[in-house]
Amino acid sequence: MVLPLSQIDMGKKVKVVWVASQPDMATRLSDLGFVPDEEISCVLAGPADGMRAYLVRNAVIALRRQNSNEIFVEAV
Repeated sequence: MVLPLSQIDMGKKVKVVWVASQPDMATRLSDLGFVPDEEISCVLAGPADGMRAYLVRNAVIALRRQNSNEIFVEAV
């Protein structure tokens, strides 16, 4: 099942399926490693509707909920 990245549980590994952002943000997310078939996991969750941190390519990247809603993933 494909879900927005913002809905995955902490510690769960997922694989990026597609990014549905505007071109400028999609390029930025791609530069950070949010590309199709990349495995990522949530390592830190802030308060409800806050930022979350994800492990991507051995780096921890924080995203706003707005951006993580535009990244669609599936379980590994």
